[in-house]
Amino acid sequence: MSLDVKKTLDIRATKLNGIIYGQSGVGKTTLAGTLNKVIVISLEAGLLSLKGKDVDYVEVDPEHRISSLRKILEDVKKSDYETVFIDSLTEISEAMYELAKSEFPDSRNTMQRYGYTKELMVRFLKYTRDFDKNVFYTALQKDDKDEIGRMSHLPKLVGSVKEDAMGFMDFVFVMRIIEKDGEKVRVLQTEGGDGYQAKDRSGCLNVLEKPDLGLIINKVFAENKEKK
Repeated sequence: MSLDVKKTLDIRATKLNGIIYGQSGVGKTTLAGTLNKVIVISLEAGLLSLKGKDVDYVEVDPEHRISSLRKILEDVKKSDYETVFIDSLTEISEAMYELAKSEFPDSRNTMQRYGYTKELMVRFLKYTRDFDKNVFYTALQKDDKDEIGRMSHLPKLVGSVKEDAMGFMDFVFVMRIIEKDGEKVRVLQTEGGDGYQAKDRSGCLNVLEKPDLGLIINKVFAENKEKK
């Protein structure tokens, strides 16, 4: 039997996926305006920040969130858009928990509800992650304090699915407002630190990047070309 041996040096990114989380109002949705050929799938009434930008979007039916989302995703998968921007993963996890509650109506079935929610979310993430497109998800930030007062910051998702969600992604960015040269500026933190969970599988981004996903995509793909 002959083995089809490949070289890791030949691995090139062809599409990117990542979660961007941060506090409400920090400007996560505005990142869609930094992308070309993007479609925004909106579950939140927060697109006013994109007013004046030429961005295509579709809204999920608030009365039938899961079935509406499924239909939209089927159509978007077959579309010519280069990037899908899903706003937000927090809303999706909450919608899936509501579905889990209908499957397990007895309030004593808490573990079954969380388990089913996690199962639905994992399926959703794997399905969208494997689109032949860049896929970015926003999420709200959840702040926790441990028993000795240390703060930790993670994407706000129902149950323990946040660990799976971050594990599936190439990137996990935190959108923050920091002080720089006496001014407050927005940045994307790409590595863990200061209690924030973040990661950059490409290894070619700075710890703090300008909040521009188009530039980040170009930077990662440019790194690929240099390695050829």
